[in-house]
Amino acid sequence: MIADIVSYLHKTLKMSIKNVFANIGQYACFFAAIFIIQVFFATLTIIIHNNDNTEWQRVQDEYDYHVVVYGLNDDQMLYVDNEWRNYFGKDDVYKNIRSFRHYNAYDDLSTYDIYITLKGVDQDALEESFDRFYIHLSDLSAMGSLHYEKTPLLNFEKNLLTNRIVYIIAMAALIVLSVFLLVILYNIRINHYKFIYGIYMSFGADFKKLFETAFWEMFTVASITFLPATGVSIFISWLVLFVHGLPFTCPVWTLLLTAVYGLIVLLFSVWFPMKLMAVKPPMTLIISQDNSNLVSSPRRSLNIFGSKFPFTYEFYTSWRFRGYNLRLLVSAVIFTSLFICGLYVAEITRVTFANESPQYTIDLSKTNRKYDEDMREDLYKIPGITLVSKSNVSDAVYQGSHLRVRSEYTRPFSNLVVPENMDGYRVTNELQYRTIDADIVTELEKYDYDGDLSAPLTDDNVVVIADSIANTRRFKYKVGDKIEIGVVSEKLGAVDTNLSGLPLLKDQLEKYRFEYHEFTIGAILYDIPTLEMPIYLSEASYEKITGETVKYDTLEIYVDQSLSAADTINLEAVLRNWGMIYGGVSVDNTHALHIAAVNEDKQYDEIFTIVAALLLTISPMIWFFSQTLYYLKRENEFTILQSMGALMSDIRRLYIFGGIFMGILSFIFCLGLGYSLSYLLYFFVNVIVPQWTLQYVRYKFYMPWYAILLAVVMSVSCGFLSAFLPYRSFKKRKSKTLSVEYGEVSE
Repeated sequence: MIADIVSYLHKTLKMSIKNVFANIGQYACFFAAIFIIQVFFATLTIIIHNNDNTEWQRVQDEYDYHVVVYGLNDDQMLYVDNEWRNYFGKDDVYKNIRSFRHYNAYDDLSTYDIYITLKGVDQDALEESFDRFYIHLSDLSAMGSLHYEKTPLLNFEKNLLTNRIVYIIAMAALIVLSVFLLVILYNIRINHYKFIYGIYMSFGADFKKLFETAFWEMFTVASITFLPATGVSIFISWLVLFVHGLPFTCPVWTLLLTAVYGLIVLLFSVWFPMKLMAVKPPMTLIISQDNSNLVSSPRRSLNIFGSKFPFTYEFYTSWRFRGYNLRLLVSAVIFTSLFICGLYVAEITRVTFANESPQYTIDLSKTNRKYDEDMREDLYKIPGITLVSKSNVSDAVYQGSHLRVRSEYTRPFSNLVVPENMDGYRVTNELQYRTIDADIVTELEKYDYDGDLSAPLTDDNVVVIADSIANTRRFKYKVGDKIEIGVVSEKLGAVDTNLSGLPLLKDQLEKYRFEYHEFTIGAILYDIPTLEMPIYLSEASYEKITGETVKYDTLEIYVDQSLSAADTINLEAVLRNWGMIYGGVSVDNTHALHIAAVNEDKQYDEIFTIVAALLLTISPMIWFFSQTLYYLKRENEFTILQSMGALMSDIRRLYIFGGIFMGILSFIFCLGLGYSLSYLLYFFVNVIVPQWTLQYVRYKFYMPWYAILLAVVMSVSCGFLSAFLPYRSFKKRKSKTLSVEYGEVSE
């Protein structure tokens, strides 16, 4: 059995190697394409492996505890001192517990924070032991503000699982993209060699034989390119990490994975073209060897030499081959468009990671304290705190209220409700009512806006609004325009509780009566992230519209982004001492700086930039591979034209005209496809994704000028040169033919 396999592989590979090198010109493009594909897989695998190592090292450097429990009272702390071994020691997962005491002299009360370091590698066992311990602590006493927080040290395995999922998705996308590329190239090859495949099939070659031959030929190509491609990938990965001062390793399994992904790509990329070809009658392939399957007759006769030859002739030829031209343009230009999109994704990544998140959140809801000027001053006196963010937010849908606007202030396709008996108006309940004060005005100044953000502070009838819903502009207001907010004044019936969103609003309009309050727009925010449209009101107007008392229960604390891990731990201790003064206020660490540092280490923007650059190199391969074979097929046609009186200069103009024609079309297709794909990407990340995640970041539509310029120059140059350069080969072959037929002059 083994001997048979070895014999089969030896025979098959020997024949495949012979075929590949005997027809090296046909396979040159596949060498380049498979090389790029292997660089794709190897680079991404190596960098992501190193990212995981870097993240683990950073977690270990910044955290020496797995869990912290906040707000233990004296009884609970006594229990910890006496009973912790019952829940940790016996499971052999306890390593260390240290405590930190907070004393409130005003109330003569103490609370404690305990930092627990566990041992073991089974995360589930660690969490189970801790959960059992925490339940007993909670049951011991109802007093105190007990809560806990798991650090990235304990959550690392979950983060690692997330990284694996991202990696799998990225690999799946690259596999699909790679299969798409090789299928395009193989279809080009099949289209120009249908006659040969038709002969093979006439002599009995079926799908199995065709697939077997094609696969092993591609396997030969992949085997030759594997070592150079992985070598380049190792260098690229090392360079990216070296520039940022990050450690580098390259275990053998990362390269083995690259080989596995390559085999998957080869299997699918050969299977599809061979399967489609195998079902065709052999004679169909034989008679269409001249691309007649892609030719459409212009249904018009003309005297080619009397109709501005060669331009009229080549124009009709381009029209006859419009099927071929269209397939070539889309296949080649789509990779320059993906290059533009790749750079856009890199920009999206940079914007996402540059978006600051709060380092701490403070919960005032369990205390009787209200956020006031004294509390504000105390917080801003703490070194390292840059911003204390707060807001009162009430969704209009829960209030049963809505915004009524005149039709002329709405954009087309705004997806707003057209109410009955309200001619000229549109309404929406996709709103959030928010309060505004001097601090919130300062926060809003980072956005692009028009008008006076502080106007609601001096006039209760003025508001600040956004012009968007779900990150999409819906309105065309100007500062000084009026809006109306409808508040329920009478309920004539019960609405359907199963409804939500705009259907709920339609039902409310039928069964409720509304009182409308008019407000003047003092400022308009243009780029604030939105799910529902925010309307900022003075505190008095907020209470009038919502019926709720203004109370800031949650504070978000932003800190200096240059703080070290030790600084954030010290700052957290200061905040907890501050919280004791105000009655045991809850302070939670979001670990935002740690997460930002980890994301920065992963170099996602560099990865997307590398992928984009590799995608750009694919386009020339498709252009020159297809056009070289296309014009090779037409050389007999040009020879006939010469026999009818056409000069070599006329033939040269045929090539030039074809190049100019393809250059113009490639320019149009490059801009059209580039813009279309970029806008679809923009819409996906800006509108669709946030509706799933409910985490909004506002992205601008972005097509970098340098990417557009490079893509256009690449497409136009390839479009022209891929048509003109084959002329030189044609001229050279014709010169050799004439030399053979007539002999050299010296002879």
